Amino acid sequence: MPHHMKLRHAIVIAILVAGILLRFWIFSHLSRDLSVCSVDFGAFYAGGKLAGSLAMYSPDAVFAAQDRAMGCHKDYIIFIKPPFYGLIMWPLARLPFDAALWLWRILGLAALGIFLWLWPCDRLVAAAACAWFLPEASNFTAGQDVAFVLALVAGAYYCLKTGRPIAAGVLFGLGAIKFHLLVLLPLVVLRRKLWRTIAAAAGTVALLLGVALVAYGPGCLATYRNALRDARGSPAFRNMDNLNGLFHGHPIWIAAAVVVALLVYFINRKASLELALAAVLAGGVLIVPHNTISDGLLFLPLILEARRFAAAPVRALTIVALIPILPPGSLQVAVILLLIAALRTLRLKPPAPGGQPAAAAA
Repeated sequence: MPHHMKLRHAIVIAILVAGILLRFWIFSHLSRDLSVCSVDFGAFYAGGKLAGSLAMYSPDAVFAAQDRAMGCHKDYIIFIKPPFYGLIMWPLARLPFDAALWLWRILGLAALGIFLWLWPCDRLVAAAACAWFLPEASNFTAGQDVAFVLALVAGAYYCLKTGRPIAAGVLFGLGAIKFHLLVLLPLVVLRRKLWRTIAAAAGTVALLLGVALVAYGPGCLATYRNALRDARGSPAFRNMDNLNGLFHGHPIWIAAAVVVALLVYFINRKASLELALAAVLAGGVLIVPHNTISDGLLFLPLILEARRFAAAPVRALTIVALIPILPPGSLQVAVILLLIAALRTLRLKPPAPGGQPAAAAA
């Protein structure tokens, strides 16, 4: 290995270790109120405890379950996941809360590792980026499930690249755990005419909904819809990593969301599969009405893809996105990167059917 490569390798490792040590120091100094009582996992755990009953959509029942398991609760930590999510959490909810929380966090780190292994990137650099990326720290501390979505999308990408479209569809379908963030995914699969992937994804979602209907009855979807309207489940604007948070609820965010969706559509017309999926994930986070800082973790694929662009200013922007500051810093960079990616696709040829990247992009 050349000397300059060894030096670069050592610097990246140092950045990775420094980021991990910083996160460990911050986390170890958090109060129980922040590290336990305020975690989103508390709602997931309560949903697992109440699985099989629509009481999981009753805030009072969820608070009571949290008080029994954790000894505390926050009024904004309510269960607003799809009905089948409670069934998924049922096995984990058989454990004591602290054990379940740490197991969930470890599984989240493993999911992030799967993403780094399967996604086309410099894994060491990407790992160092994760160590400093605020949404990843938030995802770990809050016990969120965004890393699992990253792993599912990376797995689906790998399956498409290796000629397994049905397996890819199943993984995309499992992304229904946070379906609102994948709202732009049809732009990828329809553009590439991945009919078997679409059928497998639809079948997986139908199976999840069918299990929920059997477990909870036909009224579960209406109850779930009503739960989504509970204002307690909507975070403050400062805690949103999206356009709605950026504009503090001003209606202009809707027009901005339309522009972002059009950018993603344009990128998908010609971009490689990995860039198309990265744009879909970033765009989905930006245009949803409500999300949290943790959901900004889905900006990571776009940031990693932008590192492969030739222009030095674009690569510098990716570093800015990783600086651990409060949003809207990362989402502003995500919007800029989407615009740059759209301009870059002007000189690319359209992708071949079946998800293969454009020859010019390669």
